[in-house]
Amino acid sequence: MKKAALLLGVVVISSMLLGCSASRNPIDADTFRTKAEEAGYTVIDTINPDGTAGDCLLAIKNPEGIEYQIEFVIVPTVEQAKSIYQEKKDEYESKKGTSSSHSSVSFGNYSYYNLTTNGKYYLVSRTANTFVFVEASTKYKDEISDFIRSIGY
Repeated sequence: MKKAALLLGVVVISSMLLGCSASRNPIDADTFRTKAEEAGYTVIDTINPDGTAGDCLLAIKNPEGIEYQIEFVIVPTVEQAKSIYQEKKDEYESKKGTSSSHSSVSFGNYSYYNLTTNGKYYLVSRTANTFVFVEASTKYKDEISDFIRSIGY
């Protein structure tokens, strides 16, 4: 009985460790554009937020009134993406109010953080050398989350 419990424990821990080391596959700019347009966003090309080379696209909901926009960025290196991800996460964390909720995940080549506070929803997610981020009213939280999940971020 003890051996069976020990064996089960080893299997569970091994599975958890293998799952945590798994990598996600980043998408490219064309895939982001296609999926965003299919979801009803208007997509435009823009300049990377830190001025580095690479692709940067904005998926805008209701371009006339700009309800919110999701920014998709590809930078040359994973280190640059990690750095920008951390800057965004720190920026969002500094906005925490007295009543807020957040979630954070990091494993392999993937990092994710979201925050809901003071009627605003903040999200940044990185896979390899790509990342997405958004700041919006909480009324769009579910819509944004669904789209982010649909692209694997």
